[in-house]
Amino acid sequence: MTIETANRLVELRKKNNLSQEELAEKLGVSRQAVSKWERSEASPDTDNLIALAEIYGMSLDELIFGEKRGGADEEEKKEEEEKKEEEEKKEESEEQNHTDKDSVKIGPTGIFVKSKDGDEVHVSLRGIKVSSGNHDDDDDDFDVEFDEDEDDDEDEEHGIKGRIEVDTSRLTGNVLIDLSYPVICVAAYLIFGFCNLFGGWGLSWIIFLTIPVYHSLINAITKRRFAKFEYATLIILIYLYCGLYHGAWHPTWVMVFAIPILEGLAKAIDRSKAKKRRKSENSEI
Repeated sequence: MTIETANRLVELRKKNNLSQEELAEKLGVSRQAVSKWERSEASPDTDNLIALAEIYGMSLDELIFGEKRGGADEEEKKEEEEKKEEEEKKEESEEQNHTDKDSVKIGPTGIFVKSKDGDEVHVSLRGIKVSSGNHDDDDDDFDVEFDEDEDDDEDEEHGIKGRIEVDTSRLTGNVLIDLSYPVICVAAYLIFGFCNLFGGWGLSWIIFLTIPVYHSLINAITKRRFAKFEYATLIILIYLYCGLYHGAWHPTWVMVFAIPILEGLAKAIDRSKAKKRRKSENSEI
């Protein structure tokens, strides 16, 4: 018997809280025989080895060679490490596959999305640009002017098909209209101030409140939507006019309660018109 095996017998006996006498009684041998085994002066026969393995709850190989404590444990550790490496590789491959499928970039110019197939979507303040990966067909690409005032219900139920072109001449005309009226208001305020008309400098400033009213009116007419009009600004403008020029602060303040009523009616009318338009479009299709 080797010294390693003898030392293993000593460790197993102590681990199981057995003395040499107690172990000898279980095996039916003398204490001196157990002592010789543990000093590597003699070796137990096959029957005693089998009995020792049963007492310690292990196989003969584990008893003699210590595979469970040495080789087996190391193999289990290696298997666990291999499993961890495989899991890490799977996670890395999944992340790589995800990046290969699509990419998303967010920056000051907007949001840029590119798919694995080459489809691209660019969303910015200027609009939405969609480009298909199949460049042989021009119908797959289209540009859409970004309109922040579109109806939410219509956006959810309607898609955009084909190519939509933006008329830049109309945009230029809208810009000129937007700039012309404020210039007119500034000129009118200067005239009223210097000529002391309509209350002069102290009262005629309310003319500037007509700017958002004017713009909202143009917007409501062009888009044919009542909800685009600034009802709140109009009510406040009328209230200030009645108070500043006629001193009728009371009871004209009650007109403030008309703001939510008018806005609610406008939204209801727009929704009913949108539903009718959708029904007519579906019936034509």
